[in-house]
Amino acid sequence: MFWSIVLPVMIYGINAISIFSLIFFRRRDMSTTFAWLLVMIFLPVAGFVLYFFFGSTHKLEIMSKTYRMKDIEDHYMKVQDFELNAIRNDQMEFTDPVTEKYRDMIVMNSRNSGCLYTRNNKVELLVNGQEKFPRMFEEIAAAKKTIHVLYFIIKTRDQIGKDFVDLLAKKAAEGVEVKVVYDGFGWLKTFRRDFRPIEEAGGKVQRFLPSHLRTILLVNYRLHRKMVVIDGKIAYTGGINVGDDYLSLYPKMNPWRDTSVRVTGPAVQDLQLRFLEDWIFLEKQNKKLRDPLYKENIAAMNERYFPHLEGEEAQPGTAGVQIISCGPDSRYQTHKDSYIKIISSAKDYVYMQSPYFVPDETLFETMRLAAQSGVDVRLMLPGIPDKKYVYYVALSYVQDLLDAGIRVYFHKGFVHAKTFVSDDHVSSVGTTNLDIRSFKLDYEVNTLVYDTEFALTCKDQYMRDIADSREVCAEEWKQRGRWHYICESVCRFIAPLA
Repeated sequence: MFWSIVLPVMIYGINAISIFSLIFFRRRDMSTTFAWLLVMIFLPVAGFVLYFFFGSTHKLEIMSKTYRMKDIEDHYMKVQDFELNAIRNDQMEFTDPVTEKYRDMIVMNSRNSGCLYTRNNKVELLVNGQEKFPRMFEEIAAAKKTIHVLYFIIKTRDQIGKDFVDLLAKKAAEGVEVKVVYDGFGWLKTFRRDFRPIEEAGGKVQRFLPSHLRTILLVNYRLHRKMVVIDGKIAYTGGINVGDDYLSLYPKMNPWRDTSVRVTGPAVQDLQLRFLEDWIFLEKQNKKLRDPLYKENIAAMNERYFPHLEGEEAQPGTAGVQIISCGPDSRYQTHKDSYIKIISSAKDYVYMQSPYFVPDETLFETMRLAAQSGVDVRLMLPGIPDKKYVYYVALSYVQDLLDAGIRVYFHKGFVHAKTFVSDDHVSSVGTTNLDIRSFKLDYEVNTLVYDTEFALTCKDQYMRDIADSREVCAEEWKQRGRWHYICESVCRFIAPLA
């Protein structure tokens, strides 16, 4: 009798508190909030549990404030304020005069995500694993001081993964500082013991997140970044993880079309800082790690990780670069904002690639308005899906895209590249997909490049990809069948809960 009265009261009490917190504390995205309210109303308790694991970012926000690199971040913000004042007061000279037209974009990204704008960089486009891995491995083998590695996926059972671990272990044995971060949920067949050769050789390895309990509690939030920084002077980032599939060696996902970049110049130090922030964020939660970096002297860290660049190392090219990073603990969805700014600033064209397309209303409307303003807007999606559910969500938008005048292409293989190029000057290559998960739930990093030569390279590659793609015809799309339409509609309805 007692529990028959108390238990329902407790259940609805918990639900009421959850609903109250949703209404008054989660006010940024009301469509997602409304979807979670429906879950909690119709699934008491279960709805609360689901929201705790998959919907709330409050836990990460608290952790980020607790485990941040305060001294280095405060110094970085002072540099950023100085730079912003120089841009606002017309005191900054742009290497490429065309970049002057994008002053507002640079300021917006800087204020929105706290990123610096660096000049005189060299950015090289790498359009598959065959281009990236041999060159990256060669430069890792030549490293003298530090090798910092962060990947969402490292497939240690694949041949490329074995070679990667062996190379890093060899460099650690030579006395080079080797630090590796991987996401434990990126590839479930990768285990901590697989990195033992690196640790036995003197390197250090961390998993996101170090605590098994926190991994369970925060299972919906992933470290989706990919980057390698060598001696603080060379960096690789973009969409390519470490696995044989990225070399098109998986028959079911062949060909695999992906994009990364090799960066030299001042922007490398921004990627170095991003790695160190992620490393210390994990390090402060990992009590077993010996000689933690966060206890070191700041001056010594600066000297070791941010070498003074001179001559060609300081000015290897002409590209302006912003390294934009954010995560579920960020105040704004800075990658989405960056994409929206590129689209809304386009006058001639904007070409996009993404393996997933799950836009919110703001992003979709920006694309629609650009197309209806006469901008040539194109979107390329994979012809071979890796996740059927997300793929059906993307397909549900194709008719809307076509009606808006946006051209849609399906590549003959699996497109994993996350790229933008616009008006022969602005390009973005990164880890951020065109979907709600990347914008809200994952830690991502993008390289935004202001450079005509690099943009033309990206544009030429996009045209080569079009030659390997099939453009969607509106009349053909309407004939795709009722079952496809039903699947698309159901998947699209639940997409806000991703």
